[in-house]
Amino acid sequence: MPQSPPIVVFDLDVTLTRYDTFLPFVVGYLRHQRRRRSLALWRLPVSLLRFWRWGDRTWVKTQVLRAFLGGQPRHRVESWAERFADELLADAMREQGMVQLRRHQAEGARVILATASFDVYVSKLADRLGIDEVLSTRVAWNARGRLVGMDGENCRDDEKLRRVRALLGQPDEGTNVTAYSDSHADLPLLSWAENGVAVCPSKRLFHQVGGLGLEVARW
Repeated sequence: MPQSPPIVVFDLDVTLTRYDTFLPFVVGYLRHQRRRRSLALWRLPVSLLRFWRWGDRTWVKTQVLRAFLGGQPRHRVESWAERFADELLADAMREQGMVQLRRHQAEGARVILATASFDVYVSKLADRLGIDEVLSTRVAWNARGRLVGMDGENCRDDEKLRRVRALLGQPDEGTNVTAYSDSHADLPLLSWAENGVAVCPSKRLFHQVGGLGLEVARW
């Protein structure tokens, strides 16, 4: 029986890229379209204060998305997403992260991109990276093709692991799986994988690396 190829799961933000991509995407849309959203943006300080108080990342992420892109037509958002993906590929990718990605691809690994960033631009970046399987937070569109918010759960923490396991057929153990991430939010995924790799780990993740037996990579 032929052996199954190794499975490699990459996070995106601050793992393959040098910075978080969500805010550059939504702010860049306004610049790209030369649009003003003052009526919606005034609510953002209130949203951020509520986040500071309750720490609900999904809630504040939805508020920021709606403030910058709420009601925008799909063709405009996707046009910017194409350009944004090109910009990320040109200027934002970690050099050593790309080396690792290309090495795994050359060795025939099954590569999965799993990220809390939004599908509208992540899917386009994945196409450019040659990654066919993508798990990401989804944007919601109404019947008129206007952006209205987030569709389903934020793809982070236990939700990211749930989606990875579902894609792989719900394996209890992460045998033959290597997972790369910078964030403590991905500890469920990193702990489950046979080989969890903390990439330039955040302070919160770094403090837990030793106890969990995670490898550390400095890209």
